[in-house]
Amino acid sequence: MPAAIPDRYRLEVRLGRDGDIEEWLATDTSLDRPVLVRSLGPESSVERRREFVDRVSDAAKVSHPHLARVFAVDQVEGGAYSVSEWTGGASVADRVEAEHPIELPDFLPNASGLAGALAALHSQHVTHGAIDLGAISYSAAHAAKLGGFGRQGDADAEGDVRALSASLESALTGSPPGGPPPSERIDGIPRAIDRILRSGQSGELSASDLEKLLQGAPTPRAPRPETGATSRRLLFAALGLVVAAIGLVSVGLLLSPGGEPILPPPPPATTTSPAVVTTTTPPSTTPSASGRITITDLQTHDPFGGGGEHDNDLPSLIDGSEATQWGTEQYQAPLNLIKPGVGVVFAIEGSPSRVQLSGLSEGTAFDLYWSGTFFVGIENWSRVLGGRAGPGSIEFELPERVDGFWMIWLTSLPLQPEGTYYARLGEVRFLP
Repeated sequence: MPAAIPDRYRLEVRLGRDGDIEEWLATDTSLDRPVLVRSLGPESSVERRREFVDRVSDAAKVSHPHLARVFAVDQVEGGAYSVSEWTGGASVADRVEAEHPIELPDFLPNASGLAGALAALHSQHVTHGAIDLGAISYSAAHAAKLGGFGRQGDADAEGDVRALSASLESALTGSPPGGPPPSERIDGIPRAIDRILRSGQSGELSASDLEKLLQGAPTPRAPRPETGATSRRLLFAALGLVVAAIGLVSVGLLLSPGGEPILPPPPPATTTSPAVVTTTTPPSTTPSASGRITITDLQTHDPFGGGGEHDNDLPSLIDGSEATQWGTEQYQAPLNLIKPGVGVVFAIEGSPSRVQLSGLSEGTAFDLYWSGTFFVGIENWSRVLGGRAGPGSIEFELPERVDGFWMIWLTSLPLQPEGTYYARLGEVRFLP
């Protein structure tokens, strides 16, 4: 049973146990926000409660974007408790168990952030002592954060780095460390990441060293789909057909009367589809005398919702016609009462100087963000501008950015005549 915590924190849902610590989703009624309550009950010893409070208090003194914030910790009659920020409830251990490790584009920003969080602890002579996948929270709506403070464990600073490096490898591959390195398990992972993680596990690195190496590591990239022009499988298949045809002609020369070859019937005509840059949409290119702007990928971004918004209609945004449209889902209440927003992300090659939005529903409020790396958390993007759609097309000047990701983030949707909230968008053009 939980300790007798102050009435300010209303326990809502029991989440389970982290070793000898009971965890609850609770509400801080004074600030009306969700929090995580971790509690030692009457079965714990006085020494264990003191150790718990000391460990959590030490961690609370350190602030870092990838450290779970601690709001309160104390001993009470029959136990001890801590109150920390609610980071969504999903740990990396949960994700690995569900066979959903950290996605490749998100790995390095989160891995280096966690190493930086550990370095911040160590700089204040604080050790975690018991790092594993369960001590790291991560979800689509929240960046990875190191938590689990107050656990029983005696690892020193070197042990912390070893444990974090091992956890990062498991978070990337979905398997325990010690087997084949990540680059041999997953296409697109540079061998440099193998060396960094294995060096951390061997005790060669400090937390600060690990952070710097991960920050400078090559970005993992998902393998690009093979195209008709470059597919080895198609080349080998074509070569096989040629060899087979030669063989059949040779046999025909030997067997046919009069020495005329018996040729096989011609193969049926095939149509080769043009190469597609991504599996989402074909690329959209704007040539100009000064450069070329290419949209290499296009996807919706809904980290606070169900994960997608009419994704099949996305090609309408770059097909050159304002008559074809993409639209959000229809909501029964204003968007800001449901979630902070929903976006469309464009992966761009080139340096656009302007963006033009055509056919955006009048009254739609939006922001435009840019990032050199795709992040799930909106807080990691750089806001460039914001506005509200009026009648007609909208065009904005853009600051100089080379390549990267541009996101149109819709924050308010107009009320439509049928009584629901949604927006339509006809065409998006990034111009040189």
